[in-house]
Amino acid sequence: MEAPKEVVRSTLQQHPRTPSPPPASGPRRRWPLGLRIGGLAVAAATFVVPDPDIAGLCWTAGFALLFAAMVTVVVGHVHARGDRLSALPTSAAGWVALTCFAAGAALLFTPVAEISLALGLVAAAAGVSAVSVSRERSLPVIMLPLLGGTFVLAFLLGELLVGHK
Repeated sequence: MEAPKEVVRSTLQQHPRTPSPPPASGPRRRWPLGLRIGGLAVAAATFVVPDPDIAGLCWTAGFALLFAAMVTVVVGHVHARGDRLSALPTSAAGWVALTCFAAGAALLFTPVAEISLALGLVAAAAGVSAVSVSRERSLPVIMLPLLGGTFVLAFLLGELLVGHK
């Protein structure tokens, strides 16, 4: 009779992942949708409010709600994968996103402030790429680059749609 062969198992087989939680449903999915609808409604109120100060406040509040909706969706995506949030970036794309955000914020009030707009968009794209492709789970990578991208989008749309008076 032969002795049983020793089975070599990979690290993933030795430490199996916990089963994925069921897809989010119910109130968890309603929050981001409600925030998006509320953000669009409040931002759209800019065009019907006669007072320019209140219109500007509506524009800002609408994009703040849209930002909250984006962060809620991304954090829900990270939790749905079964990953825990961390403080420091865990991927190269995460570090790129944070570096672009920091450089854009540093250049915001300089004579070359237009570069900060491009860096804000690059930071947002790198942050989304880090979360979706590199399985990034860092909360600063999720929030800060998305904040920069939301700011750039609000600023550019505000200039195109409302402009200066």
